[in-house]
Amino acid sequence: MPEQTMSRTQRQAAISDLISRGLVTSQSQLKAMLADEGMIVTQPTLSKDLAEIGAIRVRSPQGGLVYTLSDETGIPGATLDRLCTDMLVSAAASGNLVVVHTPPGGAQYFATGLDKAGWDSVLGCVAGDDTVVIVARDHHASQRVVAQLLSFAGTVQGEE
Repeated sequence: MPEQTMSRTQRQAAISDLISRGLVTSQSQLKAMLADEGMIVTQPTLSKDLAEIGAIRVRSPQGGLVYTLSDETGIPGATLDRLCTDMLVSAAASGNLVVVHTPPGGAQYFATGLDKAGWDSVLGCVAGDDTVVIVARDHHASQRVVAQLLSFAGTVQGEE
């Protein structure tokens, strides 16, 4: 796969995804997994990314050490307010739906944070590459979701 240029947020989202999908036992293994996906990263950058997302090594049931994510959202270092600050490009409501735009590659990361937040007004969400569709309980709930997301991001309006 050709080498990709990506932002820190996209790279950290990919790292979080790889860690959450399987047993990552070492930084060298993680670096190779990223390279397989076309993401070339230096070891110092990888170490910094792991620290920033709060990845820790724990003993697996099989006895070896593996990386895991540790945070109440399931995305270490990326609470929903931080995700909004770092990744929210726009948010707009239409009926009981909310459409959120993120940088390319960030939608699944964002949707996972929202799912883990457990908002009662959110029934669920579907993520593509850079767009998340959130299904709210009703029109009023969708308006509240947009307002809260924009508030977290420090944004006054939903569309650019």
